Amino acid sequence: MKKIIGSLLLSGALLVSVALPTVANAAENRDGSTNVTATFTAGNTDVTPVDPTDPDTPSTGGDGNNGSNTGNEGGSGLSLIYVTNKLDFGSHAIDVLNSNTYAANYTNADDTKTNADTSALWGNKAVIEVSDTRGTNNGWSLQVSGSALKSTSGDTIEGGTLALPTGDVTNSGTATNDAKSVAVTNALGTATNVLTAAKDGGAGVTVDQLDPTNIKLTVPANTAKAEAYSTTVNWSLTDTPAS
Repeated sequence: MKKIIGSLLLSGALLVSVALPTVANAAENRDGSTNVTATFTAGNTDVTPVDPTDPDTPSTGGDGNNGSNTGNEGGSGLSLIYVTNKLDFGSHAIDVLNSNTYAANYTNADDTKTNADTSALWGNKAVIEVSDTRGTNNGWSLQVSGSALKSTSGDTIEGGTLALPTGDVTNSGTATNDAKSVAVTNALGTATNVLTAAKDGGAGVTVDQLDPTNIKLTVPANTAKAEAYSTTVNWSLTDTPAS
């Protein structure tokens, strides 16, 4: 009887052993991935003038005489959103012997002259602002042109020049957009680049501040009459990138 029981128990043990499946150890997997996507479209809302000293901050209007500027007041896509709308060089006695040069913030030295009107300057600077929200980063060019100073009676000052200095350029955002300010020998002539951005540059808002001390009007000797003279300087923004 003991043998039978032993055999039965052994047989049962064998059957149980055969019935258990063999389990292989799975390989460990400690890496994974997640796809991240984003889509951007060209801006279609107007960008308004910004604080020249902080291009990330919209102007609140009125600060630095911006509020008195009735010229460009914003735009979408590629736009000239601000430009100082007046440059005044004061009043001067006629000089028949010498060519004279005057600055846009001229202060009189004697009773024969009067100060320049600097009310249109923003933070004591002439300011240009360009906004590019096209999303192409294709660059652009801003040109300036003009004509000779003309009096109310129609007389012109032939040979007069208006020189613009290289300005101080900043832009919105944390990375530079590589826009360049260009000195202009005579803004009273044919169209000349004054602010440019090459391909892959110029995105966001670009601010160019010109020191009025270095904005110079030169009048040749014996060309001006005892009259008030004026002219218009024109600014033209194109989508042509700087070379």
